[in-house]
Amino acid sequence: MEAWHLAVNLKDVVLDFSILSLLLIIGSALRRYVPFFRRFLIPNNIIAGFIGLILGAQLLGLFDLNSDRLGKYVYHLLALTFITIGLRQSKGRWGKGPINKSFIELTCYIIQAVIGLLIGFVFIYTTKPDLFAGMGFLLPLGFGMGPGIAYTMGQSWEKFGFANGGMVGLTFSVIGFLIAYFVGIIIVNRGISQRKTEIVDGPEDITEDVRMGVIKNGKPQVAGYLTLSQEAIEPLAFQAGLIGSVYFMTYGLLFLITSLMAKAGLSDFVDTIWSFHFIFGLLIAVLVRKIMDVTDRSYLIDRGLMSRLSGLSVDYLIVASIAAINFTLIKTNLVPVLIMSLLAGFATYFIIKFTAYRSFNKYNFERFIGIFGEMTGTINSGLVLIRVTDPNFDSPAAEDLAYGGGIALFMGLPLLIMLNLPMTLFDNTLSGYWITLGMILAYLLILWLVWWAVGLFHFNE
Repeated sequence: MEAWHLAVNLKDVVLDFSILSLLLIIGSALRRYVPFFRRFLIPNNIIAGFIGLILGAQLLGLFDLNSDRLGKYVYHLLALTFITIGLRQSKGRWGKGPINKSFIELTCYIIQAVIGLLIGFVFIYTTKPDLFAGMGFLLPLGFGMGPGIAYTMGQSWEKFGFANGGMVGLTFSVIGFLIAYFVGIIIVNRGISQRKTEIVDGPEDITEDVRMGVIKNGKPQVAGYLTLSQEAIEPLAFQAGLIGSVYFMTYGLLFLITSLMAKAGLSDFVDTIWSFHFIFGLLIAVLVRKIMDVTDRSYLIDRGLMSRLSGLSVDYLIVASIAAINFTLIKTNLVPVLIMSLLAGFATYFIIKFTAYRSFNKYNFERFIGIFGEMTGTINSGLVLIRVTDPNFDSPAAEDLAYGGGIALFMGLPLLIMLNLPMTLFDNTLSGYWITLGMILAYLLILWLVWWAVGLFHFNE
């Protein structure tokens, strides 16, 4: 059943939440005490996800973590995460750094999609003629956009013949996480030893608190400020209430739109609309925030508390997405997935290295490694890698990720639409995929011409 149908048992939800919470605690303990995890700075949520995968039904069977239920949680947590992004900040920062980062990000998305599609064609025309051609389009969704989008889009394509598309999307995401942290840390350590960084002089500058993931010796940071009286309402509950209210409006709007589409004979496009629920949630959140700004009510939103709630959603999303992987369902597609991921990893590295050193004047390595982490994992992966080279975020690299991601999201909407065209417009025919490939490459050419024309990118260093 599709993730947007809320057919779940309350008992299962409560027990799943309890198990995922326990896994996060176990992951935190392992990060604190296991040298391997401290050395590679593996986030607690990823450790927790793999522990869930081992203890779940796939291997040891100690926990009843159903892949279908976990997929539903990933779907809804994705929307909640985007809603917090729209609510917490009234406007983005459109400086040269974020804009350049957004162009690099879109370039990576497109190249990853092209690699995925071409590798898919190789298998289709040789050894696997029954392979779903659009599988490669999940590569940029899993690598650069995260497990939530990869699962949501993959599942929506299942009705077009993509068996277990949601699971394949999660698999791309998990492989991307492994590349982001293991390859990323190797690149960081090499860059530090070669003195490519402008802030950190050597590995010894990485504090023990950062490695343990526990603030033991340093000064704890402020999580947020109370914008309402605790005697009236818990301020954190108010922030969560805003998020829930926007999601209620999102669900209501999508229900109305899809109902009208069904009456108009457009039922084939209903699943696609539900798959973009996170975009609708973001747009409604931005609108709500704008209304609060105009009416001088935005002081009720605390960015710190909203960021904490966003982090909460991301942590549970990642744990659920990794624990949800079903090896039995993806084994027939595992070889193409691994080849696509390997080639995309290499391509992403060289693309970012080529562009980052030609579009930024300072902190090239910090910006390069941050974008690499995000384009193979999530924005959190990028921030973790940046923090190794820039412990106090003194460089603009972290800001580039945050603000540039928002710009890239809206600039990348045409790409998201194009990735769906072979199924929604061309009846999933191979000729439709070739046409879409041409459209994607034309979009990349336009982006690069604009990037070069405005003087933000130089082909020579």
